[in-house]
Amino acid sequence: MIDEATSGSLNGLDAPRQSKRGFLGLSANLWRLAAVMGISQISVALWKWEFGIFLEGFLEPWQLGLVFSVATLAGLIGSISAGYIADFIGRRKTIALGLIPTTVGLLLLSYIPLWPLVAIQYGLVWFGMSAVRLMSRAMPADEIASDGGLNPARRMMMVMMPLWFFDALGPFFGTFAFSAGYQSSDLHFVGAILSLFAFVSAMILVKESLGAEVIQKARMGPKIAIRGLGNEFWLLALGMVVFFFAWSSSVPYLGNLSVGPWAVDRVTYGLTWSLFSFVTALIMYPASSLTDKNLKRALMAGVVGNALIFVWFGLGAGVVQMYLINLLWAVPFVLWIGAERSIIVLVVSEETKGRALGTYDLLMGIVSMAAQAFGAIVWEQTGSLRLVWNISGVLALFCVVLLVPILRNITSLDTRKEVV
Repeated sequence: MIDEATSGSLNGLDAPRQSKRGFLGLSANLWRLAAVMGISQISVALWKWEFGIFLEGFLEPWQLGLVFSVATLAGLIGSISAGYIADFIGRRKTIALGLIPTTVGLLLLSYIPLWPLVAIQYGLVWFGMSAVRLMSRAMPADEIASDGGLNPARRMMMVMMPLWFFDALGPFFGTFAFSAGYQSSDLHFVGAILSLFAFVSAMILVKESLGAEVIQKARMGPKIAIRGLGNEFWLLALGMVVFFFAWSSSVPYLGNLSVGPWAVDRVTYGLTWSLFSFVTALIMYPASSLTDKNLKRALMAGVVGNALIFVWFGLGAGVVQMYLINLLWAVPFVLWIGAERSIIVLVVSEETKGRALGTYDLLMGIVSMAAQAFGAIVWEQTGSLRLVWNISGVLALFCVVLLVPILRNITSLDTRKEVV
């Protein structure tokens, strides 16, 4: 565990400030943030699980790939913009700003989902959601910096727990809506209403987490903090590039794989998505506590676990395996997310945390754009989504080879007694 003196040096603080933590290690303000994150998540969870299937009804595979790539581009622009803006105006206002394009994009998807406008509409949604989700990491990071970096993975992940419960409810309610005769456009419209409600909730419930002195310090410092992020930040980014390529070349086409080669109907696929999200929410507290004991080992375990899941998706078939794989997938997913985010906020200074998170998303977003196009091309040229997932699994396993020496050179975490 990092002591206060070490944490102050690590995060650029002269004396750590204590923040009052409550239920499951979160302060009252972080629980309010978690509630807003949950509302914003269900606005997309209602329809996102079947969006690829929806698009396949009137688009070619290369057009699907382009839609996802445009959305990824918009998302990374939103993320990097939010990271920089939030360091200068605060987290709360940035959340509110992000929910505006999300609402507009969902309304347009509901009424005029036409090619090529659908790429712009989906892009608006992810521009806004990327900004909102970045703040779900930046606000816990502020508290982590203020009280000596205690339990970073737990706080990073527990803020996301309500989000994953709502993510589980989205496909659950969505499948019943389809069974009752509703269409994708109806889900998009309901999502827009929920996004607007999240905007109002953010303005009323969430309090600013970034101190005035930190905002002033950020404004006085360089606006582009490339060098200020430090070598360890860039080492981590380098190590995760291959994994993000593997993830993004396959996961966007999970729905198409499920209802195609796996021969699972759309309703069952939606229920398996709900199972994954529900289990993710349930295990977040114990998994994040385990992650805090050794962030490096947790990251490695998460990457290896995801790699094996990718290969399983490339080889398996049928309803029973689909439920089983989504049940097990939650474990490496939580380990990866919790460790990765914690390392990022621990190796950069207090006034650059927002920019560090945004820059990381920017880099991985660029990688994801290329990966999505790669996955679409392999799918179209070979006619095999299974091959796409098997390639992703092999690439993710190769990432482990890169991560071992890189994590050994991230020494700021050594006071946590981590050994790769």
